Amino acid sequence: MHKIACLPDKTQLSIGEGETILEASLRAGVPHAHACGGRAHCSTCRVWILEGLEHCSERSELERAIASPLRFGPEVRLACQTKVSGDLKLRRLVLDETDLEITSQLAKPNLGRCGEVRTIAVLFCDIRDFTNLSQHLSPYDLMFVLNRYFFLMADVIERNGGHIEKFIGDAIMANFGMDDTPDAPLHAIKAATDMLGAADRMKPYMKEMYGKDFAVGIGLHYGEAVIGTVSGGREARLTAIGETVNVASRIESANKDAGTRLLISEALYHQVKDQVEVSDFIRVRLRGTDERMSLYEVIRLTPEAEARLRARDSRETMRFAGRQWIRLVGHDEIGDGERRVFELEGFDLVVLRKGERYFAFNNSCPHLHAPFFEKRDLAETGVIKTPTGREVPRDSRLTDDLGLVCRWHETCFDVQTGEARNWAPRLQADGTSKGWEFLGDISKNRAPIKPLPCLVKDGFLWVALG
Repeated sequence: MHKIACLPDKTQLSIGEGETILEASLRAGVPHAHACGGRAHCSTCRVWILEGLEHCSERSELERAIASPLRFGPEVRLACQTKVSGDLKLRRLVLDETDLEITSQLAKPNLGRCGEVRTIAVLFCDIRDFTNLSQHLSPYDLMFVLNRYFFLMADVIERNGGHIEKFIGDAIMANFGMDDTPDAPLHAIKAATDMLGAADRMKPYMKEMYGKDFAVGIGLHYGEAVIGTVSGGREARLTAIGETVNVASRIESANKDAGTRLLISEALYHQVKDQVEVSDFIRVRLRGTDERMSLYEVIRLTPEAEARLRARDSRETMRFAGRQWIRLVGHDEIGDGERRVFELEGFDLVVLRKGERYFAFNNSCPHLHAPFFEKRDLAETGVIKTPTGREVPRDSRLTDDLGLVCRWHETCFDVQTGEARNWAPRLQADGTSKGWEFLGDISKNRAPIKPLPCLVKDGFLWVALG
């Protein structure tokens, strides 16, 4: 017989040959949780081996199936599966009904992650002068702008391998490296620079729609954090906590005083210093800290780093019929009469399908440089109100004779040739648009759109960019 010192019960148990820790614990009258009846279908019998881990049996196949997705360290074991060959000291980890509800995996289709320490990059992004912006927009317009902003930023973060942890008012928190993503520090900075580009593309839209400027600030830090799954009620989410998270938030705030848009910590800079272009650095004492810290203002990735990430993450391309083509999606992923917006390097591409034909062009009207189509769920409908009270559809529309009617000034473009069939029919006599007279006479600026060739090959839709 071997001895087990069991905490927090302050009880000493005896355990026989071939007996599991759970069996010995229950035999001694210890209220040891085991929601599944000790069949390794849950993790509620988990224990922390404080001393004598070398005396524990290897994990069984059933235990590995639980321990692996929950990221248990070697010292966290399922009592129902663990047998011993020597004395142990352990701590029960599930002690009451609340613990039992949180940790039971019986009714959960996806297992969460137990707490673990991991080195990650943490990003915070915040809209500048958001209070002033919110005071000048109607509640509807404010929520519309926020949803547009969150959609664009979330798309950038996820494309760069990031995990969006939360939206906090107008702020975004995201983490990189939680799942052992290669080059997580570099991907985090690439996401940040792409987010600045997305914010810049919102500027003309915000100026035209609301007469307001639009800018964001981003802060990044790299260090250890505790990550794990937390839940309240029925919702569970993966989160990161610790000083690294707090510092990242304070770095973002430092942009306001420094007059910068993107600052990273010295710890992150050392991970990527040969792969980024930096315009300056500052020494600051962050809010809530006593020590001064060096922060670096990043402009962009080096061309070599960009090329390396692009080679790894870019869409497949091919040379065909004298043109360079890029593969987008399976040809049947866009339904008849539907449209999709793809974010490519330098511009957004829209693809429309009519029957078996596809039409592609820049998602930007040539007179306002505002998007023809919103990047949103197709199920979302409705209108946008301009500062003059005019209602604008959320999308431009395709006519039966292959004309694209711009939602902004109702110019009709031929999606086959790109030419304007009917230029801005609602213009006033002086060639200006009501409510937007500051744009001047736009009646003669009959710029066409530029259709891009589409090709269905090997079951995929390809578009020629050059």
